[in-house]
Amino acid sequence: MHLSAISLTVSLLSIAAAADSFLQATALVTNAQNHTELQCWKFNTPLNIPSAAGTSGAATFTFTGTTKTTYTVLPGRFDGGTHNAPAPQLVAFLSGLAHITLPVPVYGNSTLDEAWISGGVNGFIIAADATGTGHKTTYPLDEVTVALQIPFASADDLPEHEVTERGPCRFDTGSAQLL
Repeated sequence: MHLSAISLTVSLLSIAAAADSFLQATALVTNAQNHTELQCWKFNTPLNIPSAAGTSGAATFTFTGTTKTTYTVLPGRFDGGTHNAPAPQLVAFLSGLAHITLPVPVYGNSTLDEAWISGGVNGFIIAADATGTGHKTTYPLDEVTVALQIPFASADDLPEHEVTERGPCRFDTGSAQLL
């Protein structure tokens, strides 16, 4: 399946606030020392309130420049090992739990060097560390983890963003990846 654009619809308590809301995500990037680091990105484009049937009044964000989407089922207790992203990509964890660690700590082996990604509303990341030392992903639960891997056509197609903090994004329980 080829997709020219993927729209993610995010549930909101207040649609009026959505027009001024921005999506954020934990990102894995290669730094100047050729090591993967975690950053919290805020995308520059605000959420959109569409008027099209089926999504009228919801809040959406469109990821453009994406290619073939892969549906992945990872068994419980799976160890993905140390690896790089095969290409800059959006990874949406639909269920389960992913634990991402860095083989070379960037921030002194602190909580800024790891991310716990729960499947669901806060379950997506940008994996853009196609070069460098990579990252390690394990799936610590006994249950399966389901993910969508959605590559961007190139690194130039990553959404415009600002880095809001070092390390992974931190979300309050029950809140969406919104600012």
